[in-house]
Amino acid sequence: MQLQPIINSVQASLAGQGPLAGGDVAVEEALELLSRALTPALRQAAMELAEQAADEVRAQLPDRLVDLVLLDGDPSLRTTERPAVVDTAGTEDLDARITLRVTPTLKSLIEDAAETAGASVNGWVLDALSKRARKVPQGQGFSTTHSFDL
Repeated sequence: MQLQPIINSVQASLAGQGPLAGGDVAVEEALELLSRALTPALRQAAMELAEQAADEVRAQLPDRLVDLVLLDGDPSLRTTERPAVVDTAGTEDLDARITLRVTPTLKSLIEDAAETAGASVNGWVLDALSKRARKVPQGQGFSTTHSFDL
């Protein structure tokens, strides 16, 4: 959401009311002061609206994390996959095995991703597979892996 065009529009609307005062300089100066004084309040109101939008998106996407972030001073929503909770202390032991053959490049990517996440390769792969196995079938629901502006 780009705030400055909205603020500019409100300021222009206020400035457009000046001629109604019949050229009274004091009224025009008061409108200018009011216009500048409203800028922080408008920014705050926009942030509150963005937070409400984030709450709505969170309610509609329970399997996603939705964060309100500032990008260049403007609010933006960022969605990411909610980390899968793997219950290793539950009643099911992790004794089943799957052998995967992958390219050396993919193996390197997996190792790098696991290291970045601060997890073992086994833990990272288990988490990734758990998330993928629980995904909503294609064509149902809404999914994005990118940030988007409001």
